[in-house]
Amino acid sequence: MRPFFSILFSGLLLGSLAGENARAENKPQATPDFQKDVLPVFEEKCIRCHGAKRRDGKLDMRTLAALLEGGVTGPAIKPGNAKKSLLIELIHYKEMPPKKKGPFITSTELEILRHWINTMPDKS
Repeated sequence: MRPFFSILFSGLLLGSLAGENARAENKPQATPDFQKDVLPVFEEKCIRCHGAKRRDGKLDMRTLAALLEGGVTGPAIKPGNAKKSLLIELIHYKEMPPKKKGPFITSTELEILRHWINTMPDKS
């Protein structure tokens, strides 16, 4: 009888832990904040070419308003749709930052940018 309870207890414990993991994975991620989560990535990897002193492609990446206005190719981001945001496309295909310039956007940073754009309200 004792092995039965031991097996039952182990099964219940494992089931409970699996349930906790599933709930943690399904928990919605917090919306990234531009100032706290996004701007530091841009400051480290983008603003040297898209900031106050230099605006390649006439793109300024220091503010949300400037990203929405965009540069010569149009808006850098499409709120609510990272897949249709030029910024994400250029980073994903490793066109930005330019190959010889670095430092490059990490996959974690790219996911933060995607999540930030996808959680923005689309006001169009």
